[in-house]
Amino acid sequence: MGSPEPISLVASVAATNLAIRGIVARSQVMRDLLQDVMLYSNCDANALVLGDTGTGKESIARALHQGHGKRRRGPFVSVNCGAIPDGLFESEFFGYLKGAFTGAVADHPGYLEQAHGGTLFLDELGELPLHQQVKLLRVLEQRTVTRLGSRTPVEVDFRLVAATNRDLRHMAEEGSFRADLYYRVAVLGFRLPSLDERGPEDKRAIFESVLRRVAERNGHGLGAIPEWLLVEVARLHFQGNVRELINLAERVAITCQATGGWSADLLLPLLRRNQGIAMDRPMRGAWTTHDEAERARIISHLDTHGWRRQVTAAALGISRKVLWEKMRKYCIHEQASGGHGGRLGS
Repeated sequence: MGSPEPISLVASVAATNLAIRGIVARSQVMRDLLQDVMLYSNCDANALVLGDTGTGKESIARALHQGHGKRRRGPFVSVNCGAIPDGLFESEFFGYLKGAFTGAVADHPGYLEQAHGGTLFLDELGELPLHQQVKLLRVLEQRTVTRLGSRTPVEVDFRLVAATNRDLRHMAEEGSFRADLYYRVAVLGFRLPSLDERGPEDKRAIFESVLRRVAERNGHGLGAIPEWLLVEVARLHFQGNVRELINLAERVAITCQATGGWSADLLLPLLRRNQGIAMDRPMRGAWTTHDEAERARIISHLDTHGWRRQVTAAALGISRKVLWEKMRKYCIHEQASGGHGGRLGS
């Protein structure tokens, strides 16, 4: 039996048609995630998308937006919370009236108003300071905003989809993120797997898809992609996940276009730059007995302490950062314990 075809356009589920374009999914873990996205797209419940950097969190947010029968006709407003200076939070989020402050030469609706009728996507939500979190929470509770320089509240109607690569539940427990905001946002939860979790089949499919897209964009025919190249790409570890894999595919496509062929002498050095990263985190077949024992010990402690990394690190006598690096090295994810799946609170 051959490999299942990649999902680029997902058919109807519960009479809801959801187009998920640009998301390649051959692995079962990604196909399951996309099924969840289809299932929960046509509702107004707030959603939290979790995942490492470069896994495609905004793509999932856009899929949730496009799958909503009403809101897909409205705006999709994307905001990076970590890129907004503290002093500009209120003017950017709430907007302002002309003359509200020096430089306010015209009325300006904030992000919250701009998202009216559609979806507000807050990326890097974990970077939002506590004193700003309470202002966002008030809007989610009251569904009104008041521009700077005005006393008249304006009703806003949007679906909130937030994303982060940080452990908001743990941050809420230690007091660095508001627990009430966390539970308000995480009504539905989706966890994006890393590229290593998705496995070689997705690496190959994404790589090939990007190669062909770049070639088509540049008006250049690719021909048959050599098997040795796909095998080599599938072996690599991509610390930057899908984003890094896309970058590599674009470099390979440009190189092939410039040279007119699949030259191993030119392409293998490109791949080895990623291979150097992979060598820092050996594949399971290359682990020593010590590696296996250390991995088992870490998983045991994580299970004992409910997968709370700060507590687990203290129990192991290492820092949280070192624990995180060891988890990445040994490909330890919450599924290792069999107790956590790909969605939260759904």
